[in-house]
Amino acid sequence: MAMLVGIAVTAGIAVVAGVALTATDVVLRNAIDDQLLVQAQAAVKNAQFIVQRKDPYNPYDDEIVLGVTGIGGQHVQLIRPDGAVVQPAAMTHSYVRLPVDSQDALIAASQSGQRLRTVKVNGEEYRVATVAAYYSPMDLREQDIDSDRPLRLALQLARPMDDVTQTLRDLGLIMLVVGVIGVLGSMLAGLLVARAALKPVDAAADAAEHVARTQDLSALIPVTGTDEIARFAVSLNSMLRALEASKARQRQLIDDASHELRTPLTSLRTNVELLIRSEANPTRALPAADRTALLHDVDAQMRELTGLVSELVELARDEAPVEEIERFDLAGVVEAAVTRARRRATVKGIVIELTAEPSWVDGRPNMLERAVTNLLDNAVKFSPADSTVRVHTAAGEVVVSDEGPGIAPADRPHVFERFYRSTDARSLPGSGLGLAIVADAAHTHGGTVTAGQDPGGGARLRLWLPVAAAPLTEFAAASSEFAVRPGELAGPRPEDGPLGPGPSGAPGGEAGHPAPVSAPEPSRWASPT
Repeated sequence: MAMLVGIAVTAGIAVVAGVALTATDVVLRNAIDDQLLVQAQAAVKNAQFIVQRKDPYNPYDDEIVLGVTGIGGQHVQLIRPDGAVVQPAAMTHSYVRLPVDSQDALIAASQSGQRLRTVKVNGEEYRVATVAAYYSPMDLREQDIDSDRPLRLALQLARPMDDVTQTLRDLGLIMLVVGVIGVLGSMLAGLLVARAALKPVDAAADAAEHVARTQDLSALIPVTGTDEIARFAVSLNSMLRALEASKARQRQLIDDASHELRTPLTSLRTNVELLIRSEANPTRALPAADRTALLHDVDAQMRELTGLVSELVELARDEAPVEEIERFDLAGVVEAAVTRARRRATVKGIVIELTAEPSWVDGRPNMLERAVTNLLDNAVKFSPADSTVRVHTAAGEVVVSDEGPGIAPADRPHVFERFYRSTDARSLPGSGLGLAIVADAAHTHGGTVTAGQDPGGGARLRLWLPVAAAPLTEFAAASSEFAVRPGELAGPRPEDGPLGPGPSGAPGGEAGHPAPVSAPEPSRWASPT
């Protein structure tokens, strides 16, 4: 990353330096051009002429020549319309003969236009301005030159460009030095910043490699700061914790399942081997009564294994619930579970009584129905024949009471643990997973489940879930559109409900209950309104 930063900074400095040098060159040359044109016009006005006779014996054979050689280190040259150069009055060592072409001669002949160009003379660069120079006979007489013909010339003014070239060279050198220092500094700063910024990323990479290498999910990433990378580290830590918890639950489930499956499988294998040996050796055949009892024992063990595997599958599914959360009436879920449990309870002549009041919760209805079903199955299993199981649900609570032997106080804290079975329950069929499934469902929904004693002597199991707001009814939704606002005609208040105002001015609906608020659409468990 530091290399990329260095390349980017180098490219940026190169572009800036190129633009700066180009702009400086353009600005300097434009300034020089403007100055040359002004000085060339001044030189036209200030030019001094003298008459130099070619033939001293011929008074008419004379030539007008320029009497000055330059202006402040600049070189001046006059051009005739035919391109010939007017010789200066005196040749000095600093005189420079400037090149002349047809365009310069055209300016002298037409007395219009001006020209700027760069030329090289003796290896030195000059900037040359060419302007028209017209001198009337009156102008010549002012310089004591008697002539009846005007002079149509062009004046060239040249300026050496070595100082401009040196300035640009020095500026380029300065920019080069500054650029190199800037690139090195930016690369160093970028390296330091990149190392500091990527420390959490390196830590995350190390943690991921550690997890992949060792399968150890306890290696968390140190979090420093509150920026996006810190949030990324926090998210990864949350994911690692969730994976570690899931792995621990899976490991615990496998350990418990292997322990619980080993005993019935061993007993089943022993019984099956005994039956096989009996069938293989007719002289040692089992009596009919023993054989029948053994077959019934095998059948019971198979049923126990089937139930255990089914509950293990359900518990494993509950480890990672995929059911969507929705708002529903808990009374509908309890009614569905009671309907299922009654089919099994009729075998023992057990009656399940239900009292239900609507209460809305947010959760997974199928998971909760299975949990309530397990509570009912547990009550039916421990209830004597021809007894009654009572179920009551209201305000997010489900209470199941039976007339069985109850749960000993020492066993109540453990009945919701996986595979836990009290001493009195070990002679009954079951795996010890039913109430563990209830506890997992309660924990998933942010609720609780407790075991106690019913006043009649049996067990009393209580499942509590957080209550959500009831959905807005169609009448309340419609009446809210016609609510009386301040200043409008008074009429029946929509909050009074169809039965008039509640007590003490409470909103309508059931007496003393708050007005319903909006909520998600009810699920298939919603009670009809």
